[in-house]
Amino acid sequence: MSAELQWELIKNSSSFLLRRKGPRGSGVTFTTEPNNVMNKNSFKFNGLVNKKVVGVSSAADNKGVLFKTKRSKVVSKPAKMFVRATLSKDRRRAFKSIKKNLECTEYRPDLAELAVRRASAILSSQRPAKRLKGKK
Repeated sequence: MSAELQWELIKNSSSFLLRRKGPRGSGVTFTTEPNNVMNKNSFKFNGLVNKKVVGVSSAADNKGVLFKTKRSKVVSKPAKMFVRATLSKDRRRAFKSIKKNLECTEYRPDLAELAVRRASAILSSQRPAKRLKGKK
């Protein structure tokens, strides 16, 4: 089944949809599906129907970022479908690795900057909170 047909079937009836009401009926539809970099309900960012998918999430131990890409040749084997890499050494190295994997290999160059932004937000949330100095 083609990706376009799958998208037409799930775009309004997916279990991952979150609809938010806005002023004058201008609501925004978000999605909680895995491997959706922007969490927007659109064909471009969809992690279920596209052949090439990028996922950026927090690592299991909350130290670093888990970067996932989809291998299109083994779609029938769910356990081997994703290439996973945990990036936990350095922020700059993580960003460089994500950019290199998406742009230089021409996997999904349109999502490279968005994936770096998501990784930056995740790594910023993992920093310890700054303590405020009290009065003496």
